[in-house]
Formats: sequence, C-alpha cells, structure tokens
Amino acid sequence: MDKYFFYGTIAVFLTFFLALFRKKKFGIRHAVLMIAYSLYNLIFEIVFGEILGLYYYIDKACSLVYIVISSVFLYPLIAVLYVFFLPGRGKVFLFTSGCIIAMLVLETVSLYTRTIVLTGWKVLPWSVIAYIASFALVYVINGLLLRILPDS
Repeated sequence: MDKYFFYGTIAVFLTFFLALFRKKKFGIRHAVLMIAYSLYNLIFEIVFGEILGLYYYIDKACSLVYIVISSVFLYPLIAVLYVFFLPGRGKVFLFTSGCIIAMLVLETVSLYTRTIVLTGWKVLPWSVIAYIASFALVYVINGLLLRILPDS
C-alpha cells in the first residue's frame, strides 16, 4: 500500500495541476519557484531523512530514490498549487493554516500506509514547524519573483 499511496499522491497532484494549467496562468515565475522549492525540499529531506535518519520513505535502503522523486515530482506541484490559490493579504494566514492542516492530514495518511516511517521525527511539533517554514518560504520566494518576473 505504501508505493500505491506514494505514486497515487503524485498522480493526484499532477492531475490537479494539469487541470489548472490552462485556467491559471503558469509562467516562468512558477517554473523558477518549482525549481527553487524542489532544491530546498531535496536538501531538507536529505538532511533530516538521510543524514540525521529521522525518517525514511517506504524502504530504508531505497529511501533516497523516493526522496528525489518526491522532491522533483510532488513538492514543487504543491508549492505552485499553493501560489495558484494564494488569496490577498488579508486571508493569507487562514489559507496557509488550511494548507498546513491539509499537509498534516496527508502526512498522517502516509504514516498509516507506511509510505513514511518515522524513526526519530515527531509530527508535533517538528512537522508543524517544517510546514510553517516551507509555506513561508514559498510565500517569500513568490513575492520576490513577482517583483522580478511580474505576471503579464
């Protein structure tokens, strides 16, 4: 069930992204955001998962492969989908809080399916802190990119 959930999650997010691809304007800003977030996530996952050994994906021996796959094909999609639906300044906190809760639910299901196996990482408080930092980073990068590469 672990691999099915892993690849199924990627398929769902990719399908959702492709369905919105034409409706939402995808530009160079989004591509740069995806690359930047992919690199951030790859470093994060390697440090905490591989180097510190706080968790692994599916099979400890092959975890690095799943880290690379998720860092390239899953997490950048989540970042762009977050930006696609990002509301005005007044509602960003509520929207981001909802995204964090959704990510915690997704993480809980991935723990249940043993897609992610915790060996030292704690969902509370570390995942919450990591999601806050991650969405804040996406928000800041998007804001910087909007100044450099504004939507036409």
